Amino acid sequence: MEWILIALVPAVVWSFAVLCDKILVSRFIKDGIIAGILTNISSSIIVLLLALFCPIAYLPLNAILLILLAGALWGWSRIFFVKGISLDEATRVVAIGNVSPVIILLGSALFFGEALTGAHFLAFALIFAGIIWVSLRKSKGALHFSPAMLWMLLSAILFAASTLLLKGRGMDDWWTVLFWLNLGFGLGSVPLLAKRSYFSGARRAFSRNAFALLGMLLLINAFTLSGRAAYFVALGLGPAALVSVLASLQTAIVFIIALLLSLYAPSIIKEECTLRIFINKLGAIIIILLGIALLYLG
Repeated sequence: MEWILIALVPAVVWSFAVLCDKILVSRFIKDGIIAGILTNISSSIIVLLLALFCPIAYLPLNAILLILLAGALWGWSRIFFVKGISLDEATRVVAIGNVSPVIILLGSALFFGEALTGAHFLAFALIFAGIIWVSLRKSKGALHFSPAMLWMLLSAILFAASTLLLKGRGMDDWWTVLFWLNLGFGLGSVPLLAKRSYFSGARRAFSRNAFALLGMLLLINAFTLSGRAAYFVALGLGPAALVSVLASLQTAIVFIIALLLSLYAPSIIKEECTLRIFINKLGAIIIILLGIALLYLG
């Protein structure tokens, strides 16, 4: 049952990556698009360096191109995610991101003929209810959705497209898949620097504090890469449904860590933590996690 411990790794390390993303856009690069581009490019550079010590296995050209395309889509998804987290609290953004499993399952039904059951539709309702609950706020006498909502929906759609492309792709050699996937992150992001504002913004960020920025990018990618590696390994050892459910605990872990930091180290992360907001977030997250559990295990 050691695969359970391995399956919990992504939830934990991705939670820390999310909080580092929030610090990145709060202290180093205000523009979430530029921040996302830089995390993707640095991710590709890191796997290229790792390949010097961990050789990649042979894959046919069509498989490589497919994984590169999936990586480019996943990278764009991450850019939109970082943009979203630059606009709202980490706990709300991560909770909204749980719309991804719904889109993936709907895509699987549409393109691969997978059957949808009553349990699936109940799970959809729970997840959407939780997302709407956590994303709505009252301002000036009216309810407003989170400013990150649109960006997170775009992120979820692109992530679902990447996942559907990889569907059925063997994960026997997870390192090789991880290498080409992360190389696709950079290949899909580098062309975006052709836009002058993005390039100049990235250059300014490095000119202000290159050492600290590089350290933060390295830390983020250490978390994200280790999480992806553990996720792929867990998929090879245990039931995919349970692995997915355990990984979704990231939402709860981000909530707990962000709350503790807001209370005891607000200079690092500061979120609203009044009793009313705490109860609203907790209730929404519980509903979302119940929906995800029902989606995969029902």
